Amino acid sequence: MIVVTGENVVDLIPQPDGALRPALGGGPANIAVAVARLGAPVAMAARLGGDTFGAAFRRRITESTVDGRYLRDTADQSTLALATIAENGSARFDFWHHGAADFGWQDGELPVLDAGDLAHIGSLAAFLPPGADAIERWAAGLRPQCTVTFDPNLRPISAAQPGALQRLERLVALADVVKVSDDDLRLAHPSVPVEETARRWASGAGPRLVLLTRGPAGITAFTATGEQAVPAPRVSVVDTIGAGDAAMGAVLVCLHQRNTVDLEYVVTVAALACTRAGADAPTAAEVEAFGQA
Repeated sequence: MIVVTGENVVDLIPQPDGALRPALGGGPANIAVAVARLGAPVAMAARLGGDTFGAAFRRRITESTVDGRYLRDTADQSTLALATIAENGSARFDFWHHGAADFGWQDGELPVLDAGDLAHIGSLAAFLPPGADAIERWAAGLRPQCTVTFDPNLRPISAAQPGALQRLERLVALADVVKVSDDDLRLAHPSVPVEETARRWASGAGPRLVLLTRGPAGITAFTATGEQAVPAPRVSVVDTIGAGDAAMGAVLVCLHQRNTVDLEYVVTVAALACTRAGADAPTAAEVEAFGQA
């Protein structure tokens, strides 16, 4: 089983008429849905708000065939994010998160997993207090028996947290596989070439594989023994909101099905996610059809 831990977020997306369209998102939630759409068994561990959006998140998760056994209902509010879409389709988010359900994890609330399970951590929930500490301790306890994956999906709001860079390094060291974007690394270490950080992580005592995503330039895999780069296929981009989450979902599917990562498959899934609005990952059938076209 793949278990994804993290937040659900209401993305408020500007429309041409100036209205804001709410879309159910959040990096970890998008990843869980992507895994399900790609045909692998997945559960989500999340704290849901006690508002209308919290109920909508539960419906989205269960209707996407994501196992909801680890969802926790709370009386807290849901997290909101205002999206700003650039001309090239890239997105920036401003968050309303204080007191939100997603970031209130306490020790003992996160699930006990079976040996051999895959556990994914990342995004805002891995950095925002008070729950980030509980998630870090949970991941540390899982490492001996489970495969742990980490996608920092770093935002200015998470990078600005006290001790954020130190936490980033600790979480990388806890993970077996790390997926990180070039934007993440420029935010974390603006004066260091992104490849240098990826190589340092891959050559240390932490992850056996570091995947550096580069948007339209594709993905580069770093291990202790070498590197491999795969370009992204050309597609008509609508927006890139769900690309990174779809890529992480594809990584988890690869690890579950074959215990290795097919880079061609990952870049294809990410590219197809860019051809539609919002965080809408492709299905396994759509990926197969694209490969045959």
